[in-house]
Amino acid sequence: MPVVILTQPVLRVGALRAALVDAAFEVQHWPMSEAHAEPATDWHEVARGIADSRWTLFPSPASIDVVMAALEARQIGWPASCGIGVIGPGSREALQRWESRSPGLLDVQCIEPAQAPFDADALLARAELQDLKGIGVTVLRRSDGREAWLQTLRERGARLTVVTVYRVHAIEPPDHARSWAASRADQDTRVVISIASADAGRRLFESIRGWPKSDWLWAQTVLTQHPRIADELRRQGWTHVEEHAPGIKALLHRLESLRKPS
Repeated sequence: MPVVILTQPVLRVGALRAALVDAAFEVQHWPMSEAHAEPATDWHEVARGIADSRWTLFPSPASIDVVMAALEARQIGWPASCGIGVIGPGSREALQRWESRSPGLLDVQCIEPAQAPFDADALLARAELQDLKGIGVTVLRRSDGREAWLQTLRERGARLTVVTVYRVHAIEPPDHARSWAASRADQDTRVVISIASADAGRRLFESIRGWPKSDWLWAQTVLTQHPRIADELRRQGWTHVEEHAPGIKALLHRLESLRKPS
């Protein structure tokens, strides 16, 4: 059975790690970044902006977790008049984890891309987001989020509000990772690395450089959920990159197929 290395931030990894442990996988967590809410955010002002919008769009699962945690801490419910747009099944799962904790979420209209690839551009293809003249749209995103799709919303006439609600800081693998990898290389352990962003893959690849038997770790199976990320990981030097559908269930399904010895 493969050991699974998760590289997602602590903010995002809890439910995924629990699901893998429940499925009897051994899990290592080597987060390559930390996600933090922007400390100066006026969450009551954010809530007023949401209530004044027809749609609030979340470009990532992390943005959902940050926003919902902040609103919950301030006992602010979600207004039924504001629909939610998410980028795919992974974000939908993140939102569902908050439905029992955030008043109003169960009654809210939620839209997402109809098919892969699941990203912001695919969300913009939804019919509900085509003619936005005078319609309030709020985007809650990270500090270095992409700009092009925001311009598309403006061009469609949206009354757009963009709020930076969290930022991501790069970190190195944990101190024990080097010795753990060397030990597992000696045992020829089968390892699967879950990488959700090209940036995380690049920094992990560079961090491994110089480790004992780094070639062994570079050659392990890498799983990611978007073809664009997969292509970038291959360019970085990862030699065995495979795609899976977004979401925890899809990752579990793919890992189950790898349980058998290669």
